[in-house]
Amino acid sequence: MEISELERFNSWWKTGKVREELLKDYKRDLFTKLNQYLNKKQMLLIWGLRRTGKTVMMLQLIQQLLERENTDPKHILFFSLDEIVFDIKDVLETYQKEVLNRNFDEVKTAIFIFLDEVQKSSDWENKLKTYYDLYPNVKFILSGSASVQLKKKSAESLAGRLYDFQLKPLSFKEYLELSGVNTNKVKKNYGVWKRTIIPLFYKYLKFGMFPELVGEDNEETAKNYIINNVVDRIIYKDLPEDFGIKDLELLQNIVHLVSKNPGMLVNYSEIASNLGRDKRTIADYFKYLEAGLIIRFSFNYRGSSLASMRKLKKAYLTTPNIAFAFSDAFDTWLPKAIENLAFLILDANFFYRNGFEIDIVLPIGGKITAVEVKRTAVEVKQIEKFKEKFGNKVADAFMIDAEKEGKIGNTGIIPIWKLALDSGFRIKK
Repeated sequence: MEISELERFNSWWKTGKVREELLKDYKRDLFTKLNQYLNKKQMLLIWGLRRTGKTVMMLQLIQQLLERENTDPKHILFFSLDEIVFDIKDVLETYQKEVLNRNFDEVKTAIFIFLDEVQKSSDWENKLKTYYDLYPNVKFILSGSASVQLKKKSAESLAGRLYDFQLKPLSFKEYLELSGVNTNKVKKNYGVWKRTIIPLFYKYLKFGMFPELVGEDNEETAKNYIINNVVDRIIYKDLPEDFGIKDLELLQNIVHLVSKNPGMLVNYSEIASNLGRDKRTIADYFKYLEAGLIIRFSFNYRGSSLASMRKLKKAYLTTPNIAFAFSDAFDTWLPKAIENLAFLILDANFFYRNGFEIDIVLPIGGKITAVEVKRTAVEVKQIEKFKEKFGNKVADAFMIDAEKEGKIGNTGIIPIWKLALDSGFRIKK
């Protein structure tokens, strides 16, 4: 491996700082938490959907390290394995030989190694385990875009050696702050800010969960960005590389299916019949899309995990922005997008369906909260039925609307934009 392959990523070896155009002024909420772990021995793994800002966050951490007193810029290595995959051993041996001019065990101060999209390199977890055990002065900070493979391999080979952190799509709070809104002021007086916040909320719901689209006004440009830089990269590059998938058309069809109806009941037999594929293949491809962080499942609540797993589950998107990218009509997309966002905000894992249906069920500390993402008398009846069935186990129940709030009978209504800005004002986990 040539030293030029390292130098193109590490301009600070000559300048002492990360190039300004690679950094962003705004630091996401996860940055503060990661910064607290930089002095710990364990590796750090940042994982999440493509284009959520993992690389930028790593470069911000590098800049933070460079600003420390007595930091040697050459003791910080960044290398991306996303486009051209090199063997990690080759990368680290070249770094020792050509940059440090000595081995890791001959360096008496800390060395920080940032590896972007680490899952692209074969057997990465075992190779890093060896370096971790041999060189206590070397700190690894890793990133990756495929959750299942990453977490499975890190759990098996790096137990006790790694902390993992998910970088999710932008929260509404982060989106507002990137848009120049002081969210602390908003929370002190929602009424005054409502007319300002609601138009921004709809942009956020459409395409504002990706940092590079904050400030974008052209909806077609935003849709193309999401399809080309997120969905297509996962379907045509990441998943085939990780799982050896051949039927890319099937992957695409399933993404379109869920995008048209987020929160859909997943009946593998029915989908297999409609798409002309085997039921087992359909189930596997849904799991691939879950691994690629495009979809998340919700399970039918039965009080025990095993019973819930046996029932039909629902499929949501990891961001309703993907549904918007494939949508044709705002009015038909909006209700499902709001339900999808509520599912994500509340970090839900369950719904209820047995004679009647509740969109979201939150088991919290032995109690249950029931949430319906609608605003009609019919949904009130659903909630009342749920209360009757589960009795004093129900700690809370409410409905979510696009903008309105208030009550229908004894059931409260919360606007989704307010829940998105501060989920804790109603739900205490």
